[in-house]
Amino acid sequence: MKPVSPGNPCPFLRALVAVGLLSDEVEPLGRLSATVARVAAAGDGRPRLPALAIRAIALVAAGLGPAQLARTGLGGLRLGALRGGPLDKRGAGSGILDARGEVVEAELARLDTFASDKESPDGTTERGLSLAELTRFMDANFARAAGRRRIVDRKLMDGEWPVLLQVLGRDGAEGRYLPVADVGRLFAERKLPRRMLDRLALP
Repeated sequence: MKPVSPGNPCPFLRALVAVGLLSDEVEPLGRLSATVARVAAAGDGRPRLPALAIRAIALVAAGLGPAQLARTGLGGLRLGALRGGPLDKRGAGSGILDARGEVVEAELARLDTFASDKESPDGTTERGLSLAELTRFMDANFARAAGRRRIVDRKLMDGEWPVLLQVLGRDGAEGRYLPVADVGRLFAERKLPRRMLDRLALP
């Protein structure tokens, strides 16, 4: 496992850095978007994240000024310098990852309070979150951040948890859900689910 900078606040990108698919240093936008799309397609049902949309998000992640946009577009994105950027919710999100890149166990446990038992594809039961449950979680996060939130923060959440559901989710008896155990592993161990690593032929 490679070290990951606390300046990289995205748990999914942190996992890709940890396995060596991306670097915390500068990544060209084309390589970044292609890698994210390829890893996402290793999820159950081969979910598709459009590379152009990923590239557009990456373009603005370091700053919205014309000079910064030009630097990012031409030189690439430094993943270890995203904290505090325009896409960082600055504490208005889940709170699972602190500013030092450490997991806050109480916040991870709080996520489970929004989950319910789901029947997995193999017939076993595990804790998971449907889209409706994730929406309640995001709404609650936004509500508790009153006084220190931006209106855009709620929209930014829609680009995180529902996308994790799409990429890491499983198709259970009652629809797609995001396993709580996979979220915990992603945040705490910087690891993708074993089923995805196997499809990517990664250790």
